[in-house]
Amino acid sequence: MNLLRTLFRWIAPLVVLGGAVAIFMAMGSQPPPLRKTADGPIALSVKTVAARALAGGLDIEADGVVVPLREVTLAAEVGGRVVEKSELCKAGHFVKKGSVLFRIDPRDYELDVARLERELSQAGLLIEEIDEEISQNAATIDLARQQLDLARKEAARLGGLKADRFISEGEHERSLRDELTATNTLTTLTGQNRVLAKRRNRLQEAQGLAGTMLERSRLDLARTQVVAPVDGVVVEDTVEQDSFVAKGTPLVTVEDTSAAEIRTSLRMDEVARIWGGLREGGNSPLAAHDIPDTPAKVVFRLGDKVFEWDGLLSRQEGRGLDEKTRTLPCRVIVKAPDQLRALDRYGAPMATLPPGSPGSLLRGMFVEVRVQVEAPMPLVSVPQEVVRPSGDLFVVRDGKLVILRPRPFHTGNGIVAFEQGIDGLQAGDRVVASQLSNPREGMLLSEETP
Repeated sequence: MNLLRTLFRWIAPLVVLGGAVAIFMAMGSQPPPLRKTADGPIALSVKTVAARALAGGLDIEADGVVVPLREVTLAAEVGGRVVEKSELCKAGHFVKKGSVLFRIDPRDYELDVARLERELSQAGLLIEEIDEEISQNAATIDLARQQLDLARKEAARLGGLKADRFISEGEHERSLRDELTATNTLTTLTGQNRVLAKRRNRLQEAQGLAGTMLERSRLDLARTQVVAPVDGVVVEDTVEQDSFVAKGTPLVTVEDTSAAEIRTSLRMDEVARIWGGLREGGNSPLAAHDIPDTPAKVVFRLGDKVFEWDGLLSRQEGRGLDEKTRTLPCRVIVKAPDQLRALDRYGAPMATLPPGSPGSLLRGMFVEVRVQVEAPMPLVSVPQEVVRPSGDLFVVRDGKLVILRPRPFHTGNGIVAFEQGIDGLQAGDRVVASQLSNPREGMLLSEETP
């Protein structure tokens, strides 16, 4: 009994295990799933733009403000009462060169001119009088010389007769006295002639002095009219009609509008591009603080309208860099501030000015300055928006991504310029404009069809 129980204990698990294996084998097996072949990498479609060779030089952009070329303050050059003030001589009015702005009472100066004219005429009459005296003296001197010659001949003749004892000693001495008298007379007349000549010189000096004073009086008389020295706008008038003004009293300030200047500032790297190669080799025609005259454009935006003037970068303002901005203050001159062009949305000049256009550059306008400089080497430009924040450029070459890290040469006017060939960037390269996630060198790219 115990033996059966022991056998059952060993055989029963084996029977159950064998039955389970038989049942599992009877159920059969599932066929293995079909394996799918993995597709090759797919090229990512991107938008691209072409890198273009930069022609026509660079435009260095800077902000600026219009300032007057010069302001002329007119002051009274003579004293007196203001008897007339022009209607145009008010702040904000435009005046033409030569326009009479003020008239100062001229009567005192007219009287001075009349008095000095008479003095000058009187000096001329005195010179004529002394000339007549000199003429008479010259005739008397001629007669005195003839009389002296006769006296000398008489004295010589009587001296010979005295030696032969034909005349007495007294007669000979009388002839000698006559000779001395004639000599004294000639000497006196000659001295009078020299005195008359000196008196004439003194009268001529007096005549010249009277003429100088007359010219001064006429100049003072002309200065009673204050005229505009330039075409311009009256900025400030400080004197009214019937006011008394002393010499040197400021009357009016006129702003010269024949030209205008723009005050701007340039970075030193921009100034270096303007200098270019002029100082290379030490043979530069420029002085130490000169800036070469460089063409520039002045652009003013009024709403959605854009206006442009031709200018010239002419000089630096002051000496040295601004301590706060570390830029070089410069001046751009616009020689024809009333000659402007309107630009369309593409930057092309319009045939006619649209309504509401400014008539000229006005003081205080905030403008853009675009200085035009020649590129010293071949450059390639791309739109500024395709340059990644890291400064990288994504270029498509042979369907693969090439990451370039060129150093920008110039940025402005919506483009970034690089030296051609440096760091591998070439004209005609297709630069990726689309956003890429997880970009990596060599990833497959395809250009979208426009």
